[in-house]
Amino acid sequence: MTISYPLAEIAKADNDMDKFLAVYPMLRDEMLTHMSEQNEMPQEAIDWCKTMMDYNVPGGKLNRGVTVVAVHRTLVRANANRELTDTEVARASVLGWAIEFLQAFFLVADDVMDASETRRGQPCWYKLPHVKNIAINDSFLLESYVFTMLKHHFGKEEYYIDLLELFLQVIQKTEFGQLLDLTSQEEGSDKGIDLTRFTLDRYQKIVKYKTAFYTFYLPVAIGMITSRVQEKEAYDLAREICCQMGEYFQIQDDYLDCYGDPKVIGKVGTDIQDNKCSWLVIQALDRVTPEQKKVLEDNYGQWDDAKVANVKALYNELYLVKVFEDYEERSYQSIQEALDK
Repeated sequence: MTISYPLAEIAKADNDMDKFLAVYPMLRDEMLTHMSEQNEMPQEAIDWCKTMMDYNVPGGKLNRGVTVVAVHRTLVRANANRELTDTEVARASVLGWAIEFLQAFFLVADDVMDASETRRGQPCWYKLPHVKNIAINDSFLLESYVFTMLKHHFGKEEYYIDLLELFLQVIQKTEFGQLLDLTSQEEGSDKGIDLTRFTLDRYQKIVKYKTAFYTFYLPVAIGMITSRVQEKEAYDLAREICCQMGEYFQIQDDYLDCYGDPKVIGKVGTDIQDNKCSWLVIQALDRVTPEQKKVLEDNYGQWDDAKVANVKALYNELYLVKVFEDYEERSYQSIQEALDK
């Protein structure tokens, strides 16, 4: 496959998001060409994957992907005192889309595991009547496309192996985090929920491994690698700050799962029903009386609207909205101090 970046569209776009979006059709079509020309896939399979990619990849906020472009621009300005060329924007966007494909892989699989209903304001991919468990294989395909893109666009670069190892490392760390999340409670246990398994230490590990590495550290580390940053200390500091930001991001996500408007956040929160090791339930456990703990034990982790309402009422009794607001202020100050290093 020859590479033909959409440079005219990038030049016309007047903001990073539009420049970034201009690259997606090229990458999607490259993956379809890869299927047909190098893997003998029939038109039916190609049409399926086109629909699957369009449904799952470009519909989110795209913050992770656009961050790659922003990091690359910042480092080029700092090191070379110039702006990115359109080709450099295109290549940084390819790496950004690699993260968005990775995100789609995680989310398609995660929705099946969590039996979620909606994602980004539409039914989860697996919930479509013609998809169902085919979504599991589709998630594997989305992951495989990441490595096809990396090799096609960066296979001849001296930093290709560094990129490859970074993606492999982050995927594994994210899957470790997902394991801790999924095993917070024993699957199929008839003993009821075991609230002693919900600890702050476990929660922080879930957040660090499941969210922080691929959401915050990966976009920054990609920009550092492609800008030839070599110092280990720089990567260590970036990892420290990104993990702090990741913890805040996930705690906010947990808060919105309970208190956010589904029309605004694009999904119906199900952490209570799913028996999730959520920041809110950990904060509740830290504050409950024995009687309130019994309410949690009797109502948490069940698909029953009345029981979900009981848990939310308990959260309100414990003033968890104020607890979150106080955490938010402390977290902001802590991140600012780390950035000042």
